[in-house]
Amino acid sequence: RGGSSEGPKDANDALRMQNQDGEIADFRRMIETADIVQHGSIVRFGDLRSKVRQNLSDHVAAAGTKFGSQLEGLNTILKGHRPGELTIFTGRTGQGKTTVVSQMSLDLACNDVHTLWGSFEVKNEQLATKMLQQHSQKNLKGCTDEEFDAAADAFEALPLWFLTYYGSTKLDSILDAMEYAAYAYDVRHIVLDNLQFMSGGLGGRGGDMFALLDESIHALRMFASDKGVHITLIAHPRKEDDGKLLQISSIFGSGKVTQESDNVVILQDNGVYRYLDIKKNRFDGTLGIVPFQFDTACMRYRGMTPQEIFLLRQKMMSSPQQ
Repeated sequence: RGGSSEGPKDANDALRMQNQDGEIADFRRMIETADIVQHGSIVRFGDLRSKVRQNLSDHVAAAGTKFGSQLEGLNTILKGHRPGELTIFTGRTGQGKTTVVSQMSLDLACNDVHTLWGSFEVKNEQLATKMLQQHSQKNLKGCTDEEFDAAADAFEALPLWFLTYYGSTKLDSILDAMEYAAYAYDVRHIVLDNLQFMSGGLGGRGGDMFALLDESIHALRMFASDKGVHITLIAHPRKEDDGKLLQISSIFGSGKVTQESDNVVILQDNGVYRYLDIKKNRFDGTLGIVPFQFDTACMRYRGMTPQEIFLLRQKMMSSPQQ
């Protein structure tokens, strides 16, 4: 194109071109200045250089938004919450998956990470009741109108939205709402609870459940990457012996569920205390656990110190066997 974006696109266009004096194009100059047309999906290091430099010079910003101080161990291991990633969060039924993830999402929303919640298993009013108390850090049951209004006003100011879908929902409908939220509300964190409820309506291969889940995961992976949105996906584990700790292979579905993810976090219970077990961390590979306990005074989970863990173990060892 002769160095110009408005130049001829091929030889045929060049033959038809004339300048203001009616002379045909300078083919020799065009040939000498010709260059290979770049493919839109192929880059060289030069195209990445500035971003690589930024990552190295400002590694704190590259690590993402920090999680709340009450679960500081997450920052030590995961380093932060980054756009464009897919996190799989699992744990046995009744151990607090939704409660932990809601606390994590609230802490991020307080740091201006615009968040969209899709709760297909718990109704929005129930989820909001839990989140309101976590945000106010107090038990509001039986509170006065003044106490409720004060807590509700502060909570309502957060950049937080909720999907109205409930129960089994078509993925296309969810993706459509997610895309709108990312565009209209600048949403950068989407929580989906849970994978099994949002796989309804997919075509799949012969209705095979694993095929449906694979299609869901692939669509969410592409959405996170293309839109620069962090997706936290809660997933149920397979049915396994309650006495065993969960592994990556325990997550319901095929291997694609965890292969497509950037982070895998498992809520574990070893019989002494519960902890977040980071089994995958694509950002820098750091793995580890974050022991925690529920603080009834502030209605939130907080990390346990080594001393607290030691004393709890001692208490368990000294208790009479049942």
